[in-house]
Amino acid sequence: MKLSIDKDINMKNWILNFIADERGTAAMEYGMAAVIMGGGAASGLSLLKDALQAKQDNMISILVDQDAE
Repeated sequence: MKLSIDKDINMKNWILNFIADERGTAAMEYGMAAVIMGGGAASGLSLLKDALQAKQDNMISILVDQDAE
């Protein structure tokens, strides 16, 4: 029974120490910022690709129509 209580206290202390430990916090924040900015950049480039593709398709259809005349 005492061993179980000691394990519970040790686990509780470990969890409290883990929560209070701030080492590596800045690196984690920079990592999260990089992931968010990378996701935003990928999303923006995807939208840009679609807009450029639509513009190119429009220009091609104009050229084809003028060539047909």
